[in-house]
Amino acid sequence: MHAARSFLAGFALAATGALAGSFQVSPVRVALTAEAPTAAIAVRNESKTDPVVVQLRPVDWRQQDGEDRYEPSATLIATPPIFTLAPGGTQTVRVGLRRAEPGAVQRSFRLYITEVPAAPRRGFQGLQVALNIGIPVFVHPKERTGGPLAFRAGAPAGRTLALKATNPANAHVQLIEARLLDEGDGVLATTGQPRYLLAGQTATWRLELARQPKGRLRIEARTDAGPLAVPVEPETGTAKP
Repeated sequence: MHAARSFLAGFALAATGALAGSFQVSPVRVALTAEAPTAAIAVRNESKTDPVVVQLRPVDWRQQDGEDRYEPSATLIATPPIFTLAPGGTQTVRVGLRRAEPGAVQRSFRLYITEVPAAPRRGFQGLQVALNIGIPVFVHPKERTGGPLAFRAGAPAGRTLALKATNPANAHVQLIEARLLDEGDGVLATTGQPRYLLAGQTATWRLELARQPKGRLRIEARTDAGPLAVPVEPETGTAKP
């Protein structure tokens, strides 16, 4: 997938009378290296009638206790910081680093591309929504180390099971979809929305099981590094499911 429309990465507009712009971004993920310390992102205004003012906001991206944390970045640079897109127009955004040297662990950023709302038209009464797209920007490590995602689970509490995935590598993994299966090959649950796990981080899902598990559990998953099929280990101090 090389382009993202704003309604996919922005807000779902359930209310009627909502006013929002529309723009497209390509690509939807950027990788920087010492050899290629800059990259170009195309932002296109999908409207045929209205201009769109767009602002760029680069942030440092880390994860803590399974949650994303963002802070204004002094390392990632994006230009122009603010611009106006004419109807049907395209702007090339340049992304780069103040320090491009790769380290032992992948560095992670996001570039937020945000609509600056225009003044509502005269007589408009409704909800005005500013569209916001967060593009992941990664700086690859000198050498990738570590294994595939490792999964653990505690004993089910009724039909609910806590599934944990840990990324032991020194670079991110995007878990696109995962299916939890048991020895009967039946699908017990799926993880749902895609999720990034940064280097060394752990994420937890609370899954609703289709039935009680039978025997050992395993995961079949799609990731941005390819397919994955691994056993689910029991949490320390818990009985095997």
